[in-house]
Amino acid sequence: METIAIIGFGNRGTVYTDIIQKNKSVMKLTAVCDTKEDKRNYAKEFLGKDGEVFDNVESFFAKGKIADILIIASQDKSHYEHIIPALKLGYDVLLEKPISTNKKECIKIEKIANQYHCKVAVAHVLRYTPFYRKLKEIVESGILGEIATINQTENVAYWHMAHSYVRGNWNNSNTSSPMILAKCCHDLDIIKWLIGKKCEIISSFGNLMYFKKENQPKGAENFCYKCKIDCPYRASTFYKGNKGWARSAGMSYDLKLTDENIDKFLSDEKNPYSRCVFAQDNNVVDHQIVNMLFDGGATAHLTMTAFSKDCRRTVKIHGTLGDVIGDMEAMTIKVEPYGKDSYDIDVRELADDFSNHGGGDRILLEDFVNAVSENRSTFATSLNNSVESHLMAFAAEESRLKNGKPIKIR
Repeated sequence: METIAIIGFGNRGTVYTDIIQKNKSVMKLTAVCDTKEDKRNYAKEFLGKDGEVFDNVESFFAKGKIADILIIASQDKSHYEHIIPALKLGYDVLLEKPISTNKKECIKIEKIANQYHCKVAVAHVLRYTPFYRKLKEIVESGILGEIATINQTENVAYWHMAHSYVRGNWNNSNTSSPMILAKCCHDLDIIKWLIGKKCEIISSFGNLMYFKKENQPKGAENFCYKCKIDCPYRASTFYKGNKGWARSAGMSYDLKLTDENIDKFLSDEKNPYSRCVFAQDNNVVDHQIVNMLFDGGATAHLTMTAFSKDCRRTVKIHGTLGDVIGDMEAMTIKVEPYGKDSYDIDVRELADDFSNHGGGDRILLEDFVNAVSENRSTFATSLNNSVESHLMAFAAEESRLKNGKPIKIR
């Protein structure tokens, strides 16, 4: 039985808690640290009478090491200040991505984790999904020959963009991190993993084209609850139709998710989620492309776009002997060997749980808990495996800010 503590009991923290509750025979939540009282109160429902609750990290770390595993699910900018004392206390850590918003801090975290012999898994959950694991199996089978090119598209979806990257915690790179790191380090990591070689050079273009003041419709109000314009980004329509997202927008866990409470929550003009998407302080891009050159000559291309109806990842892998087309939302993979019959794979036949990142969250946590229990140093998303994709993200952002200048990965 591995005991688990969590720093940051928001959306990600509650996802992990749900997985812990379903695996009570091998893992147990014993402590939670969060600055918000409603989240601490909610956490108490899962902790039991012996569980501990902390309202600040100073008091949490002052207790020493009080669990086998620490999940750090706090905001991006806090990751460094939270993981360093954790490693020095000897915690094995499951760290939400990004590792840090600073390149030097990412490298230092890796160095200190190795120095203190701590296991650190980064939440690059796509490596654990049945969809991408099947793609990796196909690549390694040799049926595609040598990989020449990968094209991946991250369709963020218009509503997800509005929630997280226009109104939400990741809307401004000065307070969180650039979009390519906050959202797409997943994609860069999975591309690198599929190719299996080091990325050498990156070039990137992207900008904030749409979600800005000059594109606000004529006659629109700065707050949705006052506005009469028919708009796909109306806050009340989205959150009343997708009530669970109101929690990640900051609606108190002390309140029931009723239409009345959501309307009240969205009529608070201090609440950024009540504001028009064209009247925010956002600065992160709403579309970006990244071109990559890998050791040996393989290339890859990533498109990130807010402008899609559905939230989905699509991928095409081009090899010297065949190609593959995959759609993670549809859970379909089409394998097309050259000179032979093509065939389809229904990923839904390979697993029975596709919740939370296509089933990746559950498999990630279960594997990491087993790795700690077995004192196993190998797992798919180890810190050593994940730092390089972060360096790719930092290089992509540097290139974007320099109008696409090719940047060597150092």
